[in-house]
Amino acid sequence: MEMMIKVIARFIDRTTKKPLSGNDYVAKLYDSDVIGDDFLGESKLDEKGRVEILLDLDAAGSFDSPLEAYPDLYFALHNKTGVVFESKVFKNVDFISKDEISGEHRSNTQDLGTFEV
Repeated sequence: MEMMIKVIARFIDRTTKKPLSGNDYVAKLYDSDVIGDDFLGESKLDEKGRVEILLDLDAAGSFDSPLEAYPDLYFALHNKTGVVFESKVFKNVDFISKDEISGEHRSNTQDLGTFEV
């Protein structure tokens, strides 16, 4: 069953508190797993240091975690020299829970916050 989800984050300079942006930065989203992490998508940062990655939730499933209902997400921020920052792992990010009254998914969008690099 296809369920499109969106993950959002922002990246700022630790010293100046200004947004990181430009073609030098690419944020990559992963699902942390026991054997190997699943690459879920990537995006460049906009002028506000913001990134949005849209993906099918089924992409977070893999052979080493076939029953995983809630992905364990993290970002790796890359520049031309390689990885310059890796966020903490957000365990069991819930895209599946439904509202008890409406029966609708609570949120297909998860904002993982602002990261200081």
